[in-house]
Amino acid sequence: MEPIKFEVLGESFTIKSDVEKEYFLNLVDELVSKLEDLRKKFPTLSKIKLVILTALDYLDELFKLRKQRVDEEQMKSIAELTESLVSIIDREENSGKIKIE
Repeated sequence: MEPIKFEVLGESFTIKSDVEKEYFLNLVDELVSKLEDLRKKFPTLSKIKLVILTALDYLDELFKLRKQRVDEEQMKSIAELTESLVSIIDREENSGKIKIE
C-alpha cells in the first residue's frame, strides 16, 4: 500500500488505502473543484462550512440516485408482475376457464 498525498483547502493529507491511487486522486480533484465552486459563491464561509455544504450536496446527489434506482427497480417489478398477470389471463382465457369481453 503506497501512501497517497493530496491537498484540500490548503491542508495537506497523506493516507494509505487499497483504493487505486489514480481513482482516489480523481475523487480529490472532484472534491476540490466542488469546494472551489462553493468558495466562489460564498467567499466569506469558513473552511468547515464549505466542507459541510459540499458533503450535503454530495449526499443530496447520492440520495437522488438511490431513489432513482429504487424507482427503476419498482417499475421493473411492476412490469414483470403485469407480464405474469397477462400471461395467466391469456392462458385461462385460451383454456376456456374465463371469457373476457
